[in-house]
Amino acid sequence: MKYSFLLSFALGAGWLFSPESLVIAGNTAGKLGWLALPALAAAALLFALSGNLLRQSQLSGRQNSSFSLLRSTTGTIAATSLTIISCIPLVVLAATALLVTSGYTFNEVFLYWFPNFGFSFLLLSLLTLLQFFPEKIIFKAQFCFITLAAGGLLFLALSGIAATGKPVADVLQQPEGLFSASSAILFFLFTGSSLNGNRNHPYLIPIAGFIIFSLWLVVSLSYVNPERLASSTIPYMTTARKVMGDPGRQIMGVVVISGTCAAITALLLMCRNMLGDILHSKKSPPLLTAKKQRFLLPPLVALAAAILMARGLAGDELLEILLRSSLVLWMLYHCLLCLSAILVQYREKQSIPVAGSFSTTIILAALLTILLSSPHRSEMILFILSMSGIGTLFAIIWFFINKKINTNLTTQQTEKSL
Repeated sequence: MKYSFLLSFALGAGWLFSPESLVIAGNTAGKLGWLALPALAAAALLFALSGNLLRQSQLSGRQNSSFSLLRSTTGTIAATSLTIISCIPLVVLAATALLVTSGYTFNEVFLYWFPNFGFSFLLLSLLTLLQFFPEKIIFKAQFCFITLAAGGLLFLALSGIAATGKPVADVLQQPEGLFSASSAILFFLFTGSSLNGNRNHPYLIPIAGFIIFSLWLVVSLSYVNPERLASSTIPYMTTARKVMGDPGRQIMGVVVISGTCAAITALLLMCRNMLGDILHSKKSPPLLTAKKQRFLLPPLVALAAAILMARGLAGDELLEILLRSSLVLWMLYHCLLCLSAILVQYREKQSIPVAGSFSTTIILAALLTILLSSPHRSEMILFILSMSGIGTLFAIIWFFINKKINTNLTTQQTEKSL
C-alpha cells in the first residue's frame, strides 16, 4: 500500500517522539555532550542507508513483504519466529512503560487529584478502541498525535534556542567520564522507521529525526548540566522547565502523552502488518484470517499490558531492562532483514550493495556494543534467548498445524472433484 509523504512520516515517526526516545536522547546528550550530535547524525544516516537497502530489495518484485524477504534466506519457521519475537514483546512492554509514564505525567503536570494508573488504564482503553475503527480514522488520529508531539517539541526547542544566553564554549564543554559506547543506544530512536509504509521514503524519518532531535539536544545542553541529563529519568521535563518554566512543563506534558499515543498506535499497526505478512504467506495458510487477527491482537496486547501494570511492574527497573531487551530484539530483526536483502541482491545481480552492507555491519556492531556494555547484559541475553526459544516453539507448532490443515483441505478438494 502506498502512503502520502505526511502519512508516511506520521506512521514511521511514532516511536521517535515517545517518552522513551526522549529519555534516550537526553541521557545520551548528558554522557556525550556535543558529540551526541554527530553520533545522532551517524545513526540517522545508517538507518537511512539500511532502509534504502530494504526498499531496493522490495523493488525487485520477488519479495513484496518483510516476511517473504526474510523467509527467502532463513526458511518459514525461522522467519515466523523472528517476526513474532521482534514485534510482540516490543509492543507489549513499550505499551506498559509508556502508559505508566503518561499516567505519572498527567497526574503531576495537569491534574494532581486524578490517579496516575487510572489515566494509564483509561488511555490504554481508548487506544485499544481506536484500533477497531477503519484505517482511515486510525491514520488521521496518528497524524494528530504526531503533529502535537513533534510540534510541541519543536516549539520548545526553538524557544530555547532563541532565549538562551549561554556561551557556546559552555555548551561545547565535554562532560567528565565520557562514555562513547552510550552513543550506540541512539539507534533505538529509529525503531520501526523502515516499516509502516516508509519503504517508499527511507530517508524521511532519519532526516526528520536528526533535525528535530539535534535542536532538542542543543537546547538540553544549553539549559541543563550534562551530569544531570545523564542521570535523570525525565531529562525532557527538566529541560522543558528550564526553558519556559511551568508552561514548558505543560507543553512537554502534551508532548509526552501525544508521543505515547503515537508510539503505541504505530507499534500496534507495525505488529499487525508484520503478523499479517505471515497470515498472507502462501507457505503458511492461516488459522485466522487477517481480518480476525486485526480484531484479536489489540485486546490481547491491552490485556497483557494491563496485567503487567496491575502486577506492579510499572516503575520497576526490570521493566526498563525488558524494554531495552525488546528493542535489541527489534534491531536484531532489522539487521537480519538487511542481511537477507543483501543476499537476495547478490543472487539476482551478482553484486553486493556497498552502502547497505556497511550500514548493516555498523548497526550489528552497535547491537553488540549495547549488549556488552550494559550492566544488565546477563538479564538481557537471558530474555532474548527465552523469547527466541518461545518464538521458535510457537513457529514450529504453527507450521505443522497449518500443514495439517492444508493437507486436509487438499484431500477434501480431491474427494469433491472425484
